[in-house]
Formats: sequence, structure tokens, C-alpha cells
Amino acid sequence: MKRLALATNNAHKVREVSSILSELGVLILTPKELNVDFHAEETGTTFSENALIKARELYRITSLPSIADDSGICVAALNGEPGVYSARFGGEGRNDRDRALLLLEKLRAEVDRNAHYACVIAYVDGNTEKTFEGKCEGVISEEYDSEGKYGFGYDPVFFYPPFGKPFSQVPEEKKNSVSHRKKALDGLSTFLESYSF
Repeated sequence: MKRLALATNNAHKVREVSSILSELGVLILTPKELNVDFHAEETGTTFSENALIKARELYRITSLPSIADDSGICVAALNGEPGVYSARFGGEGRNDRDRALLLLEKLRAEVDRNAHYACVIAYVDGNTEKTFEGKCEGVISEEYDSEGKYGFGYDPVFFYPPFGKPFSQVPEEKKNSVSHRKKALDGLSTFLESYSF
């Protein structure tokens, strides 16, 4: 079985990536499973740059073909912010709820509430570097959804029109069928089907 190192120990991401790539006969291994100390400083200004930084570093320390993702939410009225800084939006000490509420505050007077989730997955081995992008279009709701029991991050304020509800009210399996990460992974899957690693 082919092996790929995945630059995260996030159980949610590991499960999502593994479920898609397992169909190709690919075994996903995390830094923890490989018993390596993995830390890569995300100094890039784009999702592609950050994903490549992480994939390159994991390949450097494992010598295994490596993949990494970088993702976030991009809001039209904020010129694409918070973007690559989604996880650090508003500075240190804020949790997911705090950041989502800050986003609502910044959009309080805005009519244009269009937004999209973006994800870039990078693949790196000794011969090749590739990136694959996925987007999921929606709008930022006017209120924080405190009732939803699914999702994380900005899902309680990300309204997805085709489902008629925020992502925080959409079960993981259904959300993953349309998510930005799923679309980027589809691109990676197509590449891996015809690439020998």
C-alpha cells in the first residue's frame, strides 16, 4: 500500500482525508504516527504558500511523499479577509466563537455578505510539487447560530444556500460532500491516480 504523510494531527482532517484517499489504496500517516516532531511556521501570505511550507517540511523530516492543507474563510466585503489569517483573526486569545462574533461585528453595516471557504492542498515529494484548490461559496449570516451541533470554526455564521442552513446545522458527512477541502482533495485524488509515487 502506498503511504502519504499528512501534515496535521487534527483528527477531523485526518478522518476526512483518509476516507477519500483510502479508495486509491493510500495509507495516511500523521506526524504522531510517524513519531516525528513536526512544526512548520506558516509565514506565507497565501493558502498555497502555507500549504507548501508545511508539506515541504514534513517531507524533509520523513522522506515520505507529503501533503498539507491550508484553509480559511474569505469575505468579499472585507477584501478577502480574514483569509490565511482566519485562525488568528482578531489576535491571540480568541476562540472559534470569538472570531466568528468578531466577523459578524465587522459586517454589521454591510449589505454584501458573500463569502467562501477556501482550501489549498499541497503535495511534495523528491521530484514534484503540486497544489490543488477548492472553494465553497456561501454568505455570512446576520446572527451566530447557537443551536447547531456540527462543524467548527466559522461554520455557525457560514450560511450555505443550497442546503438552506448554516454549516453548523449540517452533519459532517453531508458537509464534506460539498466542502472546500473535499474539492481540493478531489483534485489531489485525480493527480494521484495517474502519478507514481
